[in-house]
Amino acid sequence: MSDTCGSKVIEFYQDSVVLITGASGFLGKVLLEKLLRCLEARKIYVLIRRKRDYSAQMRLEQILKSMLFDRVRNETKAAKALFDKIEAVEVNFERDDLGLEPALRDRLRQEVEVAFNLLASVNFNEALDQALETNVECTRRVLNLLSGARRIKSVIHVSTFYSNCNRTLIEEKIYDDIGFGGYDNIKSTFAKLQDDHKQFLSPVVLGTFPNSYTFSKKCAEVVVRDKFGHLPVGIFRPPIVTSSYREPVPGWVDNFNGPSGMVVPLSQGLYSAALLDPKKKPFIVPVDFCVNALLVCAHDVSKSSVTKSIPVYNYTDDCNLWTWDQVINGFFSGLGPIRKLVAKYFTGTITVNPVRYAICKRIMMFQAFCLDLIRTFSGKEKIMQRLFSKMVTLSEVLRFFCLNDWKMTNDNIRRISDEMSPLEAEMFPLDIRKIDWTEYYRNFVPGVIKYAVQPRSPRSPSIAERKLKESKVRETKKLNSGLFYLLWSSVFIIALKIFKNLFNKV
Repeated sequence: MSDTCGSKVIEFYQDSVVLITGASGFLGKVLLEKLLRCLEARKIYVLIRRKRDYSAQMRLEQILKSMLFDRVRNETKAAKALFDKIEAVEVNFERDDLGLEPALRDRLRQEVEVAFNLLASVNFNEALDQALETNVECTRRVLNLLSGARRIKSVIHVSTFYSNCNRTLIEEKIYDDIGFGGYDNIKSTFAKLQDDHKQFLSPVVLGTFPNSYTFSKKCAEVVVRDKFGHLPVGIFRPPIVTSSYREPVPGWVDNFNGPSGMVVPLSQGLYSAALLDPKKKPFIVPVDFCVNALLVCAHDVSKSSVTKSIPVYNYTDDCNLWTWDQVINGFFSGLGPIRKLVAKYFTGTITVNPVRYAICKRIMMFQAFCLDLIRTFSGKEKIMQRLFSKMVTLSEVLRFFCLNDWKMTNDNIRRISDEMSPLEAEMFPLDIRKIDWTEYYRNFVPGVIKYAVQPRSPRSPSIAERKLKESKVRETKKLNSGLFYLLWSSVFIIALKIFKNLFNKV
């Protein structure tokens, strides 16, 4: 892609040195893949912490071996040379100097031109002081490193659209109404408290915020503005980020966060319930569109670095939002005809009634208990109760976002979309208004099964083995799965029919 004619964005990344934090996360992996496959960066530094016995280099190698990078391997002649552009930098985000040797630290400051800070803890139930440490202090340490970068052109700090979810209207600006004397005062106060006192004070500090994650991301935005306004920095706010729309393949996802966790039971023919308002409209974006917007926003920041205010990008659009009811029906469209029918009318329940949902949870856990009994008699490990408990917990932490909706502005996103050349619009599709949501949701459940469920099974064959055996066992699997599914569903259908008739008005 040496010809950059017609694209200032491609030219911006050509022969550049890029730094990424959070590359081991869902969004970070897709960003890394897009950079390798489509842009000619000279070097990509990936800041990764050691995890248990895995060094930064070992973790990077694990990332690059995943199915996500198959397209880079299969369609690129010099794939090895592309992968060699990436350098894993082992860091300790808990240290002010990030645990970097002076020589390496100076090399990063000498070379890095574009930086993406995706580092975050998305544990909604995390203790407030720990969430502030990860999402605010670690960001401060990374930006301190970049403050000394001599060639820095653009820094993108990835926040979340819900960093101000206590408001009904979210504009593209930084809100600093933190309270309690601001973030610095909260930080110094918590530093003096014992754990039980922190736990007691946390709900008071959070106020109308639903969890420590959203509050800490709000604090991080204020710190970016107050401490690092001298950098060419912008704040990018994605909403719920889900599986890919087109790139590198339709439906890619590697986790069970958010909607992908909701559809796993349905995809396996099991009963599943969710506490959400079917009339509300969630903000959802495919991960590949989100990455394209990230890349283009970084270029936009480099152009606006002379301005005093930090640009904020609400990567959302309310022009063609589906309601939760439409989204769930979209999920059903990715199921086979029999499973779709049974899930829609029997094994899939959505409700805004907390009493009904409490009963639904009992049904889900009873189902998990029965499945574990079957697994025990089959000589398999009992895992279903543990898995269903995680799904119930996920539903609980997402309750706030499933029962509410928001108004927003996105002038900056629409502006950069309108300014893109035809080549850029083709290379970096980011206009949410142009997504075919019917097609997207039809690929959602198959993508979760193929890329998130199957690779996690200890009994799943390797990719090569799966390709060799796929044609021989497909029909047998379909038959066995279908028979088990119909038998299992019949156990619950009559009881659920009675249950829904009792609560058909709630």
